[in-house]
Amino acid sequence: MAVLLIAEIAGKEVALDATAKALTASAALGEVTVLVAGSGVDAAPVAGLSGVAKVLNVDDAAYAHGLAEPLADLVVSMADGFSHIVAPSTASAKNVLPRVAALLDVMVISDVTAVVDADTFERPVYAGNAIQTVK
Repeated sequence: MAVLLIAEIAGKEVALDATAKALTASAALGEVTVLVAGSGVDAAPVAGLSGVAKVLNVDDAAYAHGLAEPLADLVVSMADGFSHIVAPSTASAKNVLPRVAALLDVMVISDVTAVVDADTFERPVYAGNAIQTVK
């Protein structure tokens, strides 16, 4: 299975810590392709992360301001061939992923803390006081 990871962008740089954590979690799902979408963002550091199979660098002014709608449209246009689309658990990703899920007519699972297998995940519920397994 192939996984598309949306890199977290902070200004004109990739937020490597957040992106690397999401990469580590999503590696259990299969080969990971990282999407770096922004304007003037250097994608080279992402290629050095362990577990990255491929980096897609989309440099366009449409993605310069971190708006969810253009990024969601881009992700949906690239979705064919990927079994999972993931992103770090950040405000930006929580803004984009529900739009992507709606456009693809799939369910979004947020705040995943563990990947059990390709269709089973763990996430916190009740203000983090319990862990729910989602299948």
